[in-house]
Amino acid sequence: MFKKISFPEHEHESIQNYLDRLGYCYTTRVYKEVGKYKVGESYTTPWGDVLKIDEVKTYWKVSDRPFYDEMSDDEKLEIRKYSEDMGLPYEFIKFSKSTV
Repeated sequence: MFKKISFPEHEHESIQNYLDRLGYCYTTRVYKEVGKYKVGESYTTPWGDVLKIDEVKTYWKVSDRPFYDEMSDDEKLEIRKYSEDMGLPYEFIKFSKSTV
C-alpha cells in the first residue's frame, strides 16, 4: 500500500492535465510537509493515480523557485508566508505517473 499525497481540490484537474500532456508536474511543499516526499517513492492521489517522486529541490527564497515569473502574486505570498517569512525552507517537487 502506498502513502498518500494530497493537493488542493481546485488543482486536481490541472495536475491531471499536466500529467496527461507532459507526463510530469510540479508541486511546492512548505512547513510540515518539507521532507515528507522522497525521490523514487510512489504515492496515491485523491483521484486514484499513483505518482512517483522524480526530483526534490529545497529553496529558502521564493524568488529562487523555478517558474517564479509564472506564479501569481497570491501563490508567491502563500509560499513566502509558510517558508521565507518563517525562516524555513520549502521544497519544489517534480512528479510523474508511476508505472507500478
